[in-house]
Amino acid sequence: MFGNFKLYPKSGVNPHHSPAYPLEWDCTLRTVEVITRVDRTKVEAMLEGSGFELINDRVAFRFMLSPGHTLSVHKGAMFDLMITVPVRYQDLHTQTHIYMYCSDPMGTAAGRELFGYTKKDCTYQFEEDPRGSIRGWVNRRGFQLAEFTFKPDETAPLVRLVDGDEQPGGEIHVRRLPHPERPEPAYEDIVYRRTPLEYSQPKVGRAELSLYPSEFDPIADLEPEILGAHFMYSDVYAGGFDLEDRRLLKRLTP
Repeated sequence: MFGNFKLYPKSGVNPHHSPAYPLEWDCTLRTVEVITRVDRTKVEAMLEGSGFELINDRVAFRFMLSPGHTLSVHKGAMFDLMITVPVRYQDLHTQTHIYMYCSDPMGTAAGRELFGYTKKDCTYQFEEDPRGSIRGWVNRRGFQLAEFTFKPDETAPLVRLVDGDEQPGGEIHVRRLPHPERPEPAYEDIVYRRTPLEYSQPKVGRAELSLYPSEFDPIADLEPEILGAHFMYSDVYAGGFDLEDRRLLKRLTP
């Protein structure tokens, strides 16, 4: 069901006696990354109270297909849309996902519970043709959120999440547990992880991105301006105690 990974009873994953998902996984990865510019004040409002320092005004829309993902063996692949900004926290040059969407319920649960991911459920399309063009969409509960196209073009600019050779590493989030008696957090902490990831050199191209208004998923309110787009793949993408840097950095509440 979950590849070669075992479950860990009494690991903190409910139910205690028969956990819903393993704490480790692996897959390959194929990513269309659209780099955009967004009004900084919109993102800073989302990061309020986190302690994260926003590095610039860029936001990456990452449409990510994970063939062979061990949390989604029965479907053959998992899909994620990560909407990502670069941040600093303490000595970390990293990134946080202000919105995330995931096609697999165990991927969503594990991401939220272990690492504070902002993952919500979605359905998707991610289609590649032999010439390297890719198109797709993201839909949540019958509401279309995003549509994209990517076409390779060697004359297109290469724009990354930050300028320079050193890109943000790992991911950082505020993990929250809601209070059962009232609408507020009962528990909050800051969690960091850095997974092994060996991306290919980016293949630049041109992208079109359409975002649709949604009361419950207001990603269109970001009003992003496209700066560049590229495609990357990795044959190595995995999570596990022996494979990645996982840290609980700070407890915030209580």
